[in-house]
Amino acid sequence: MSNQNTNHFNIPPWLFRGLAFPLIVLNIWVFVFVFNAFQGIFSSFILAGFISLFLNHPISFLRRRFQFSKRNAILLVFLGFILVFLGIALILIPIIVVKFSELLNILPNWIDLATLRLNNLSEWANDSNIIDTEQILANLTQNLQNQLRALIKFIPGFVFGTLGNVLNIFFIFVLTIFFLFYGKSLLKNSLQSWLSYEIGETIQNTLYRNFNSYLLNQLILASVLTVTMIPTLLLIKAPFPLLFGLTIGIMGFIPFGAVISILGISFILCLGNFWIGLRVLIILLVVDQMIENTLPPRLLGKLTGLNPIVILLSVMVGATLGDFIGLITAVPIAATLKSLIVTFSESESEQIEQIP
Repeated sequence: MSNQNTNHFNIPPWLFRGLAFPLIVLNIWVFVFVFNAFQGIFSSFILAGFISLFLNHPISFLRRRFQFSKRNAILLVFLGFILVFLGIALILIPIIVVKFSELLNILPNWIDLATLRLNNLSEWANDSNIIDTEQILANLTQNLQNQLRALIKFIPGFVFGTLGNVLNIFFIFVLTIFFLFYGKSLLKNSLQSWLSYEIGETIQNTLYRNFNSYLLNQLILASVLTVTMIPTLLLIKAPFPLLFGLTIGIMGFIPFGAVISILGISFILCLGNFWIGLRVLIILLVVDQMIENTLPPRLLGKLTGLNPIVILLSVMVGATLGDFIGLITAVPIAATLKSLIVTFSESESEQIEQIP
């Protein structure tokens, strides 16, 4: 067998990899620029892709178990999905809107109570000559009020701007049907037209496996968190159990999102009653850790083969580059990149070993 190189220009491997790094960074920068320019369109495509991945499981079950044709299975499952989606939307959205309005009405009173307690603490500290807390308290209060105002303005805009746009939802449903019929073959043909058959096949299988596993894993986690947190909040007599339980469950779809939402909810409750907020923080963190450490498989670490530090870094990078879409796609993309690097490295090593 003739001597084979890793590239066609006889460039040393270390130089080849060194030149590849700035090109990769440049491509990422260009992609982020294009993504930000067309974020709404990309978001719709990605959400439709996630929905189609999820619906592919009951479709495959119907075709395998009951010998449904592909078209009939897709139409039946998609119709069921639409009915469930509309049912949940019609039941939950009015309740969530009412509870959220109640929270917005009571939140200023909680802020006033928290400010009063901080003032009392400041007076005690000044009387005791421990530290001059007047300026610290003023800055802390102002920052707290600014952050809460920003949160109050952001949440309704995000919810109604993302989910309340009927045309956008219709577009996502149309894309979902398209992906269910043609998505897999379209991805396969695109990859194999850009790359060689073997590389395209490898990338397609790796993408499908990681995104599919990640989606199922996070949906299971989010569902279990939702049905667990709402009764837990009811049992400990926390305010707004449905609203806060749903928030934790939805945030559970994002890695570390459940913990972040628990911290935020506990902080908000501490404004009204410190001991209720502390009780909610301790109990919900214990429940969350019990769920995440007993659900098989043990969530993202084993599922993707990624270290928790890498998962956290991926989520932070994804949020920085792509906002919400970056959050939900960062981990499967990182897992895919790792799998591809390992696969191609092993393939390269095997080729080198075969050289006489």
